[in-house]
Amino acid sequence: MLLFYDSQIKIETQKHLFNRSDSKHITKVLRKKLGSEIKITDGKGIEWTGILTFLTQQKVFVEKIAAIKHKVPKKLIHLAIAPTKSNERMEWLVEKLTELGIASITPIICKHSERKVIKIERLIKISISALKQSNQFFLPEIKPVISFKNYIQALKNKAVIAHCHPTQKINLSEYLITENEISLCVGPEGDFSTEEIKLATLLGITPVSLGTQRFRTETAGIFGCHSISVNYQKN
Repeated sequence: MLLFYDSQIKIETQKHLFNRSDSKHITKVLRKKLGSEIKITDGKGIEWTGILTFLTQQKVFVEKIAAIKHKVPKKLIHLAIAPTKSNERMEWLVEKLTELGIASITPIICKHSERKVIKIERLIKISISALKQSNQFFLPEIKPVISFKNYIQALKNKAVIAHCHPTQKINLSEYLITENEISLCVGPEGDFSTEEIKLATLLGITPVSLGTQRFRTETAGIFGCHSISVNYQKN
């Protein structure tokens, strides 16, 4: 069943009016008819199901059939990652992380960062689109850009930092995660600086390896988050 997004939908909502863009999509592209069922989510766990009762290209009304509130996942993964030089690669990353069910994505500015300006609103739109396509009910929080130093100093949950420096590290695929919430830090193509790694270690952040291969920033983010997800499933 088709899934739409509206941050204002509530469990108690009885009737919903789609905006003009969604109304046109429902009637012209999807060619839905009266009586068709459609789901809506607020990106915070609500799964609202309704039936189409009024259709024009400008207005589409849907009446509630059922609504449930999904529980927040017990295991949460947060990714702090240096923005990629290419906008398209960053957008691809956000799309795939949404499909994986990541809790939040924070763009971090590091010493070797290639890009420091991010269009957060654009990334949110990409994430919403991926949410609908993958039939998810929790939208990752796309947080404002922050310096890596400020990010790790404000951390309250367990965190790991993936880097390529020749220092002692634990392979992430073998790392035993006992906490229900963890943050993964991934640096830019030029990696984290020695000073950044030292500061992270001093703050109790665990250095990890993603294996013997070298990944692009966005690939490292996907691979690392997936490794943690698999680790959580084992435990």
